[in-house]
Amino acid sequence: MTGNNKMRATGVIFIACVCGWFVMELEILGVRALAPYFGSAVYVVMGSVVGVFLLSLSAGYMSGGWLSKKVNIQRMLGINLILCGTWLFAMPAFIEPVCDGMYNIGLDERWGSLLAAIILFGLPTMLLGTVTPSAVQWLTRQASDSGVNAGLVLALSTTASFAGCVVTAFYLVLVSLRLTIRISGIILFVLGCAILVQAVLRRRRWTSSS
Repeated sequence: MTGNNKMRATGVIFIACVCGWFVMELEILGVRALAPYFGSAVYVVMGSVVGVFLLSLSAGYMSGGWLSKKVNIQRMLGINLILCGTWLFAMPAFIEPVCDGMYNIGLDERWGSLLAAIILFGLPTMLLGTVTPSAVQWLTRQASDSGVNAGLVLALSTTASFAGCVVTAFYLVLVSLRLTIRISGIILFVLGCAILVQAVLRRRRWTSSS
């Protein structure tokens, strides 16, 4: 593997790890965000949030895998992370209206928490879910490497998810919920912009050289 390819692979894996971290951070913070409105019972808020994250990640994996064969992967990842970061930055402003709205339409804590979790966390989680299959496709240059690349991306991003889970559960939950979510949104937005700018510059270099 050449020096440029090693740098590219390192960058792709770094992106997957960052997104793996934020998936678990957002999931734990999601429970904290909904608990004041729907209670802290495991079968209600926890079940709703975990279920929505699993479903949203599944949708993200599927759409990310499909789109990675149809569009420019780097550009797609940049746009997706910009959208996700924007959503997270704005989210603290509509947590209360969404949760209160569930009661206003007559839903109990079970279906109310589920619908609130879908509205608040479904889209950003799906966008983060597109990263893993896109990263595998980005790294793979021949079919025989696909299994190794998939295993590497999944292992490292899941390790980053573990780190995000522990740090969030032990420390970040003690910090301002709004501030933590907004800082996370800024980080993802900046990362997405960096990826998108690099994709544009790479396209210009390729066009000028040809």
